[in-house]
Amino acid sequence: MSGQPLPAGTRVRHYGQQWPAARTGTATVVDAKGPYNDGSWEYLVLAGVDFSRATGPDNPETREVWWSSLATIAVNP
Repeated sequence: MSGQPLPAGTRVRHYGQQWPAARTGTATVVDAKGPYNDGSWEYLVLAGVDFSRATGPDNPETREVWWSSLATIAVNP
């Protein structure tokens, strides 16, 4: 686990999003808080309204949600 949080603007996906289109990211980090006792962080991300689909014009990243760093994977678009 990293001692530093992912910076704002980092493209990420949730570990539960395993389909090929998720590899380019399904959310963007806005803020972070932590670290917690176990070394994890929480990320405020902008994600698509429909978690089960890739983001884009028909599923814009307009929903703010907190994701644990234990479930957040940084991607390289």
